[in-house]
Amino acid sequence: MKESCKDYLSHTKSKSFNETLFSFIDEKGFKDSEIYKKVDIDRKLFSKIRCSNNYIPRRNVIIKLCLALCLTKNDFNKLLNSAGYSLSNTTFDLVISYCLDNNIYDLEIINDYLYTYANAVL
Repeated sequence: MKESCKDYLSHTKSKSFNETLFSFIDEKGFKDSEIYKKVDIDRKLFSKIRCSNNYIPRRNVIIKLCLALCLTKNDFNKLLNSAGYSLSNTTFDLVISYCLDNNIYDLEIINDYLYTYANAVL
């Protein structure tokens, strides 16, 4: 009985946040330094993300990572979900969805929209 549960988990469990993020970085051909500079996080935090399989950064950091990678909406949701987060119908999340639907990945533009419509920034 235990073995069948183990088999089920190994076939059903999705990749961790760490595995998903670094597969996207590799797939897109980015260097780690390019990403953490685009996202404006320090090297130590990025190293923690890379080296700690169980570490999950704050939601806004993950959103910035998704945008830095210029992920499609489907891939954006895959990375966000791998960390246990999702987009909802809040104004903040709807602005993010709008930007994804319109291929807007520039953080300055996105923050301008967020500030205008949700009184927030990434």
